[in-house]
Amino acid sequence: MNVKFKMPKFGRDLSVKGWFKELLMTFLGTTISIMLTFGSATWIEKKEAEDARRLLAMTIVSDIDKSLEVVKNRLKYEDECSGISYYLMWNQHRLEEIGSDSIDAFLNYVTDFGFPRELEMETSNEHIFNSSQDSWRTLSDKRFLSNVQNFYNARNFMEQQRKESVFFRKPVSREEEYNLIMESDDMKSYEAILATCRRLLNTPRVQNYIGWRGQRMALYNDLLQYINVNEENKFLMGITEKELEEFRNQSLMVVSRAKEADLVGTWDAVLTSVNDSTEYTFRKDHTFTSLRTIKWNHYCFRGKITTQVTLSGHWEIVGDTLVKTFDMKTLKIDNDESHITCSKEEREQQLPAVRQGMMDRLTGSFKRVNTNNRVPQATNLDRTGTRLELTEADMPPVHYQKKDKPNNNK
Repeated sequence: MNVKFKMPKFGRDLSVKGWFKELLMTFLGTTISIMLTFGSATWIEKKEAEDARRLLAMTIVSDIDKSLEVVKNRLKYEDECSGISYYLMWNQHRLEEIGSDSIDAFLNYVTDFGFPRELEMETSNEHIFNSSQDSWRTLSDKRFLSNVQNFYNARNFMEQQRKESVFFRKPVSREEEYNLIMESDDMKSYEAILATCRRLLNTPRVQNYIGWRGQRMALYNDLLQYINVNEENKFLMGITEKELEEFRNQSLMVVSRAKEADLVGTWDAVLTSVNDSTEYTFRKDHTFTSLRTIKWNHYCFRGKITTQVTLSGHWEIVGDTLVKTFDMKTLKIDNDESHITCSKEEREQQLPAVRQGMMDRLTGSFKRVNTNNRVPQATNLDRTGTRLELTEADMPPVHYQKKDKPNNNK
């Protein structure tokens, strides 16, 4: 760094030779340059340390909020399922009149495999917090650190109780559930399922499990006391709800709204299997065709049937939304049965019922199309213009890759 400055007055007044003045000026210039350099470096280091501190604090605070939200959902699940179970217990004489959703909820509630995945805890951030000495040095605030450690200890105790306590142990074990499904006729028909429900509702273990809902909910409620503690954490670290929301939604994805010209072409759905693929072809005249190809087999024969389902309609871009209007009259289902091996008699006896089963399955997949046959989906297009994300209300996004150039679809 080259620094120019005027010689201080005391230096000008000194009766010294010119070479000494030159040396003094060089010394002062070097000293100031070093001070500026190290001062800037120190400021940058402090800024980076503060940014790291806030990032780590927001990660932990957000993790605690998310855990507490899971606990709230567990309480809701426990309350709803125990209520359904009590209702079934007192109405065993008319189970046939009660909806199958309630029967399924009860069976999931009392069987070992029935705990919903979304109610499981995510613990990766706790491992990061506990395994890194940098996190303790970076956060520095002892009260905040104490709050966080106490929460994680309480959460671990709750999870340990859920796995080991008799109050949480499901009355129908995995082995018994396997036997019900695989080694008996107790679940082979809806009538058999109802009979199994009646039998289970009259066993002391099921009745006790339902009755112990209070103990389970009490343990969940104990952890919810940390809602106030996490509010204190936000106060201690100066974190606002707006900052947390931005932190949770932050993304490095660079996307733009899809324009009409961007969509013209053929797009393959990414989340498909080797036996089930979907593609959409959008044309310049605002018509489209969807093609779904399914390869499937059946125990009646060897080899696979290839089913192609085509459906056409009209598309348009409204703001950032792709609106597809399906013309259900264009629905066409074709089966290629040339790759299956079975006798002529088996074909005549089995294939009609097999085809009908597949038709019922495909017909059910179109039920989500509303009464106007319109499906609106928000669009995101990546910077290359070859990857498309479509998001429908209350459904996860679906991603597509472009197969060809727009000029191939006139």
